[in-house]
Amino acid sequence: MHNEQDEIPLKEVAANKDASDNVETRPKKLNYFLYIIAAIVNLLSIASGSAIVWVTPALPKLDGSRGIEENPFSRPITTSEISLLAALTPLGGVVGPLGAAKIAAKFGRKRMLLILACLLGVSYLIPVVAKTIAWFYTSRFLIGVAVGGVYAVIPVYLTEIAENHNRGALGCSMAIFVACGMTVTLIIGPYLSIPIFSLVCATPIFIFVPIFVILGPETPPFLASTNDVKNLAKSLFKLRNNSPEEIHKEMDRILEAAKRTSSQNSGRLQDLFKVAYLRRTLLISTTLCLFQQGVGFGCVVSYMQIIFEASKANLASEFCVMIVGTCQLLGTLLSSIIVDRAGRRMLLLGSTFGIFVALSTLGLYFWLKNNQFQLDGFSWLPILCLSVFIVSFGIGLGPVAWVVMAEVFPPNVKSYAASIVGCSTFVLSFIVVVAFPHLSLVLGMAKCFVMFSVVSLAGCVFIYWMVPETKGKTLEEIQRSLRRR
Repeated sequence: MHNEQDEIPLKEVAANKDASDNVETRPKKLNYFLYIIAAIVNLLSIASGSAIVWVTPALPKLDGSRGIEENPFSRPITTSEISLLAALTPLGGVVGPLGAAKIAAKFGRKRMLLILACLLGVSYLIPVVAKTIAWFYTSRFLIGVAVGGVYAVIPVYLTEIAENHNRGALGCSMAIFVACGMTVTLIIGPYLSIPIFSLVCATPIFIFVPIFVILGPETPPFLASTNDVKNLAKSLFKLRNNSPEEIHKEMDRILEAAKRTSSQNSGRLQDLFKVAYLRRTLLISTTLCLFQQGVGFGCVVSYMQIIFEASKANLASEFCVMIVGTCQLLGTLLSSIIVDRAGRRMLLLGSTFGIFVALSTLGLYFWLKNNQFQLDGFSWLPILCLSVFIVSFGIGLGPVAWVVMAEVFPPNVKSYAASIVGCSTFVLSFIVVVAFPHLSLVLGMAKCFVMFSVVSLAGCVFIYWMVPETKGKTLEEIQRSLRRR
């Protein structure tokens, strides 16, 4: 089949331009291979979700809460060691996107995903045999590097292999699988020893590597940027359910876009700051992902039990985990279903406004409570507010911000842009999570949540004025639109 495809001569780009602008107007057949590849890639998302929360169920075994027999060090770790163990993952996340961007831009998205999978696997295997805290530090830093790279590369890979009508759903799928990994890890972690727990968390990686090596294609835009026409044709025939003529038109369109992009920028990091429309696009993407962290999602998830205790809800930690996991899964699932119908802007606006309502209500609740108002009949309100907050975040700001980031940049600078956005996100996440306990002591819970709600309202205004709608457009049409703006 591939030999026949390679023999199809390229038509003139200009002759196909008008036809290519109207592609995918007819009903589409379900492309099973495309969704299988997306599911395989998202095995890394599951492993990354597990990595983010791994320390939560592991700490009771390391600090002596569960007894010395489950501790690999034969001694409880100190408070400073606990802090460093928790902080090394987001610090690694700052470094990861930078290296991932350089390799992905030069050698391709597929190779970078395989490198990240190997790094994740090694990081998970270290606690299986480690007997000193230094090795655990190494594991957590390396796993942060890998997770940072995953967040930078997977959204790019998924949006570049997707079609116009399912690009939003595939882009949002990463958040679903990350939430699955987090939820399952928090549920099973308390019942497993650290070596077995780490091996279970690494299982998706062991499945991913051999299957992806055999089945995973490189993305068409990257192949076009390297002018690899033969493999571009093979990749499109794998990823599309279309006729040879339609695939040929899409191939022409992608090659034309790659030539036009290379004539407008050299595909280097500095182009993001020198070229006017790229500079503006980088500002939009980075600010959007900064709002994603600035609304306090990391704080709410990390300090959920503290928030519930302060509200006197007195819920068991297991129930808190169930609420967080269920609401996050519900939000991300709903987002993936409606994102290609409702559009990116609508979901982002609805998400930030829902976050604003939830957090401002929660701030009001804590203010009334601190001022001795009787709220015994409203003990359910913090649960409702946090559930609305998590669902709102999962519907829009959580997954869709990454989808927009992966859509708005041309392929030859997309990896660099993703690294800058990823680094900025992890830096702010680290700052916000570390600062929240101190701010809550100085300002109180009420003012902290009001502050987060103001950030979400500012994000709503920013999205309305600055974020472009990309629903239903080809990646090339998005680029043309951004250049005109």
